[in-house]
Amino acid sequence: MHNPVPPPLVLLACSDEWMSRSFESIFEQQGYAVARVRSRARAIALARRADPDVVVLEEGAGDLDALSVCSALRDDPLFDHSVPIVITSAAHVTSASRHAAYAAGAWEYCSHPVDLEALMLKLATFRRARSETAVQRAERIVDRETGLYTAHGLERLGEQLGAAAQRKHESFACVALALRTTDREVPGPTVTIEGGDENFAAVAELCLAESRKSDLVGRVGSTRIGILAPSTDEAGARLFVERLQSAVEGAATSAGLTGEYRLRAGICAVADLGAAKLPTTELVKRAATALDHLEFSDADGTLLTFDELPPRSS
Repeated sequence: MHNPVPPPLVLLACSDEWMSRSFESIFEQQGYAVARVRSRARAIALARRADPDVVVLEEGAGDLDALSVCSALRDDPLFDHSVPIVITSAAHVTSASRHAAYAAGAWEYCSHPVDLEALMLKLATFRRARSETAVQRAERIVDRETGLYTAHGLERLGEQLGAAAQRKHESFACVALALRTTDREVPGPTVTIEGGDENFAAVAELCLAESRKSDLVGRVGSTRIGILAPSTDEAGARLFVERLQSAVEGAATSAGLTGEYRLRAGICAVADLGAAKLPTTELVKRAATALDHLEFSDADGTLLTFDELPPRSS
């Protein structure tokens, strides 16, 4: 028996109760599910988490200002920018107001009374384009075997997170992870984990479970995992590795790990990404360099930061 396909979801942000209910009724008649919100914060939070197919913003004043919400979503790296945003307005539409809506990131700008037939036809076109884009993007950005981002996906999405962190002068960290067997009879510093290996898949699941929604967890090569963590300093990155190590140690049966393993981690963290002027790709590179030092030298321990690396000999 096939699971039913859920209806497309409209996130409807409108402060006027009567108008909100009217839009809800119209969209439901067209086969949409509707999530209604009345505040700016709620609109942005649900746009990130609920994975809507369409966002509809009613232009108004106060907290739920459509142009302000639209601009915030346009600049939000956690919002899926393939989701069409429609702004509707009860005020008289001028060329200036229409251009302002498009500059804020709106896909469509409608005045009342809304031409519903035209709007529904446009939304159907937008959704088809989004669906095709999502399939292509998933093939490039997400590793199908583990659900982790690919190296390309980590780089691309990391650029967006990094740009936001630089503007806000936030802390930022990257953790590079490898899985090592505790069996000393196994040669080599790190157990080899090939593409379909169940141990790698189990560790990938643990990383996803222990990470925050804002973190990016990616596959870096066939045997390593890289995690980009916004708003995280070195202390926070160390705590995350400790928490993940505890999860790995307790997952011999529950997560399907065969044998006893420990993680080895390289960390690169900065207190202010804007002041550091480093792209997230450089953070990944430095975290991997720290991990390399652990893996291929006589260094003790299971965690090393980039700043702890010994100076290079001239």
